[in-house]
Amino acid sequence: MAIYYILSVISWIIWLYCLLIVISAIMSWLPMLANSVVGQFLNKIVNPYLSLFRKGPLEKLAYSTGIDISPVIGIFILYFIQDYALQWIANILYKLVG
Repeated sequence: MAIYYILSVISWIIWLYCLLIVISAIMSWLPMLANSVVGQFLNKIVNPYLSLFRKGPLEKLAYSTGIDISPVIGIFILYFIQDYALQWIANILYKLVG
């Protein structure tokens, strides 16, 4: 029973982080919002994760087109973890615990 609550909390945290990524991406379109205190706080939270996807060919794509798709890739990976990896871990833990 405790496993279910722990996995629910982890799933909720992933959902909240995805929401922060979306808000940060929307705020980046408006310079006055991106440079505000809230925008800088969101960037400190979100950018370390998104910078993992801003390397190599994606960096060149963002530089040449002006479109940064790292939030889309980051959210996709988080949803994969939330929907598949957590379920897989839950099944393993349920079999181990009983």
